[in-house]
This record gives sequence, C-alpha cells and structure tokens, in this order.
Amino acid sequence: MSTVHVAASADYRRARAELLAAEGELRAAAAAVAALRAALPQGPDVDASSPLTTAGGKPITLDDVFGDHRTLLAYHLAFDILSEEPDEEGARDVDALDAQVPWLRERTAIAVFAPVPPHVLARLAQQRAWRWIVPISTQPGDLSDRLRDTPGTASTRTASTSAVLIREGATARLHWHGRTTLTAPLLHLLPQPE
Repeated sequence: MSTVHVAASADYRRARAELLAAEGELRAAAAAVAALRAALPQGPDVDASSPLTTAGGKPITLDDVFGDHRTLLAYHLAFDILSEEPDEEGARDVDALDAQVPWLRERTAIAVFAPVPPHVLARLAQQRAWRWIVPISTQPGDLSDRLRDTPGTASTRTASTSAVLIREGATARLHWHGRTTLTAPLLHLLPQPE
C-alpha cells in the first residue's frame, strides 16, 4: 500500500501556521488565568451548616454536601423565579457536567444548587435525564444569594455560575466563583493539593 501525500497550498500552510500560533497563545493565556485563580487569597467564609434540601425533599447542610472531600465544585443553576424555568444555557451546562460526575467525584464533591423548591428540581432532573447529578435546593436558606456573583439584581433571571469552596474544619470558604462553561475540563478550577 502506497502512502498518499497531499500537497498543501502556500495559503493553507500559512493559515495553518497562524492557527497553531493562536492556539498556543490561547493555551498560554488559559494557563496564566489558572495560575491567577490558584493564587487567590482566602475567600469569604460560608456557613457549613447552611440549610439545604435535596430534590427528594431530605434536609441536609452544606457540610453534608462536602462528604469526605475537602473541596466542593458547586454550580448555581439560575432560574426565572416567576416561571420556575431554568436558565437554558445553565441547564445544558449541567447536562454536560452530569457525564463528568463519576470521574470528578474521585477528586472533589460536586453539587448543583438552585433557589427553587425541591419538587421543581426533581422534575427538571427527570426531564433532562440527569443520571449522576443530584440537584439541591438552597431553600430554606440563602446560600444561592451568597454564591452568586450577581446577587440582588432587579431582573427575575440571573446567570448560572460556578464556585469552588474549600472546607476547613467546621467552616467552608469560597475559593473562586464566576462564569465558566462546564463542557471544558474542570480540574483547572480546583486548588492544587497541599
């Protein structure tokens, strides 16, 4: 069997070289952002006894969500408070996160929080066929307000956000929060092991 070599045009080779250089710059920028995130000073404390409710209606606390892990990758799924419908982009992010849970759970606790009643989350999980994610209602507490980076907006809809929390003894603290796509590798969000 003979090998077929495709001769690329000069325009293609030049465009391909530009693309490779841009991809390298993008990787370098992502590494620089990850280093800045890792170097964040201690964030604010979050009460580990914050009351929460599973989609099945079981009362739990933030400390329960950590389980045996020191870190918690949390996703705050925003909802339109008038219609009780989720932010569609955020729901798609949770769809992508669901497939990563078995692998991520070896490294960190994972939770999807939302400020709606548990039965709304149970319905959503069933509709979207989430297999691994167990959504958690932040009712009756105010954890959603404390984890969002846009609290108190006048709109009935806020953006979905991610957060990383670190448990330290009986307390937890916010390490990082912001908007990120959950379709990308997520380990870059976690602090490096000490």
